[in-house]
Amino acid sequence: MNPEALPIRDIKPLLPIPDLSLYMLVGLVVAGLLVMVAGGIFLWKRWQVNRRRDPRLQWLERLERIDYGDPKKAAYIMTRYGRLLAKEKRQKEIMEQLLPRLERYKYKREVPPLDEETKRFMHLFIEMTHDAL
Repeated sequence: MNPEALPIRDIKPLLPIPDLSLYMLVGLVVAGLLVMVAGGIFLWKRWQVNRRRDPRLQWLERLERIDYGDPKKAAYIMTRYGRLLAKEKRQKEIMEQLLPRLERYKYKREVPPLDEETKRFMHLFIEMTHDAL
C-alpha cells in the first residue's frame, strides 16, 4: 500500500487564535507613560512650592515653636537655628551673649529650667529676626 494514497482523516484545519499581545504591549506602554507623566507633574509642582519657600522662614518658624518646658532641647534648637539666622551685626551680638547662657543647658543629663533672662534674650533674638525677614 502506497502511503501517499491513504486518505488522511481526523485532521482538522488550524483554528485562528486571537493574538492580543500587541494590544497589551501598547496598553502597558501607554499606562506606563501616563504614570510617569503624572509622577513628573506631581514632583514638578512639589518642587515649585518648596523652591519658593525661603529656608530662613522655616528656621524662624522652628524658633517660634520652641518648647521652653524642655530647656535642653530649647537650647540646642536656639543654638542651631540662631547661628544660621544671625546675619546682621545686632543679631550676631545677641547670639554672642546668648550662647554662653545656653551652654549650661547643654551637654548634661539633668538641667535646670530656663531662667527669665535667657528667655528674654531668646525672645529678643526671635523678634529681631522676624523684623529682619
